[in-house]
Amino acid sequence: MTPRAITARCSVVLLLLSITLDSALASPCGLSARPLDAPTALVLSGGGAKGAYEAGVAALFLERGLPIRLVAGSSAGALNAAMIADGRLDRLDALWRGLTRDRVYSLRAPVFFAGLLPGWLTLLTLDRAGSLFDPAPLRELVSTSLDLDRIRASPVRLLVVTTDLARREQRLFDNRSVTREVLLAAAAVPGAFPAVDVDGALLVDGGLTGRAPVLEALATAGAAIERVIVVMSYAPDEQGAAPTTMRRAVEEAFEMSMIHQIQRDVELARLKFPAVEVHLLQPSAPLQLRPLDFDPAGIARALERGRADARACLREWETR
Repeated sequence: MTPRAITARCSVVLLLLSITLDSALASPCGLSARPLDAPTALVLSGGGAKGAYEAGVAALFLERGLPIRLVAGSSAGALNAAMIADGRLDRLDALWRGLTRDRVYSLRAPVFFAGLLPGWLTLLTLDRAGSLFDPAPLRELVSTSLDLDRIRASPVRLLVVTTDLARREQRLFDNRSVTREVLLAAAAVPGAFPAVDVDGALLVDGGLTGRAPVLEALATAGAAIERVIVVMSYAPDEQGAAPTTMRRAVEEAFEMSMIHQIQRDVELARLKFPAVEVHLLQPSAPLQLRPLDFDPAGIARALERGRADARACLREWETR
């Protein structure tokens, strides 16, 4: 082969690589070689109020007929997953649009009055309170939003991740074993909410052991799933802010750990399950919404961003 022919062939290869890269960047989900009707699992990671983004993504996918066969979630993602298994998408959207801080959490009385005490008593009172927030609003929200009979009869397989504090291990629940207490535990971030007693075990947020349970979903589904979409509510280029309060410092540390664990688990899933397409879907722009800031306007924007990004994924996949 002459040098000119080699140069021409290399130019073609580089052009094809450039086109492939541009196409991948055009879709928030990346390229897909599978048909749209390939059996799909949806994995939701939560993030407090940022979970509205995941709800928007899921709603659009289901409205457009993407065959979601399994949905898995931890933390707020577990609540979204349960709502999806429930099957009433209109209620999922209405639930998020109606959320305010007082419907999710309120300060425990000892925490509220701790600021009136002298220094060392403040710390002692906070320690003995067990958690910052009273879970009563969240318990009421879970109780009134979900129909367990619908979840048990759902054709969509549900996987909820929690963490057993005493045993320091992961606990998984499905359509048959999930309860309202399990869902409350799945979102019980230690320190923020108290652990929940489920059959004698103290359970807390599944995010401690599985921020986005993609490995668990694939191990459960076996060969029944050909595509997995892992939804993370943090944009690829999103930067943390310099923390000026203890709350922000804790949030930034939690979020940094969450992002890296999800990215690592996605890569592990691709290595362990090479026959399955594993996509990571992130917001096309930062959501400008903090995990504990249940601002209706911010939640509405996150829902719409989720719908727009999911629509972009399907548009890209439909042209393949």
